[in-house]
Amino acid sequence: MEKTRDFDVDAEKIKQFFGVNSEQHLIRYESKDVAAEVFINKVKNHADNIFSHVCLIVENRDELVNKAEALGFKTIKVPRKDSDSYYLFLNDGFGNIYEIK
Repeated sequence: MEKTRDFDVDAEKIKQFFGVNSEQHLIRYESKDVAAEVFINKVKNHADNIFSHVCLIVENRDELVNKAEALGFKTIKVPRKDSDSYYLFLNDGFGNIYEIK
């Protein structure tokens, strides 16, 4: 995998995504078929790894949201800056977090 991006996500966005008010540094790696974003955790007082999540790319996010909400999944929608789109995360009843693109 090749390092393709090195960036920070502001504290407000991280709070909306994960409930932690702390800026986070991310490094993105990509190969032909796989991409991974690694969180460099600056929060030293958390025993839990609250940033671990899986990102899924789906054809119809709205349909998935409807099904997920019907199953009791918590949905988190955060508006993207200067866009009509939004970031989407789903939390299941087992504590798993899914980013949906």
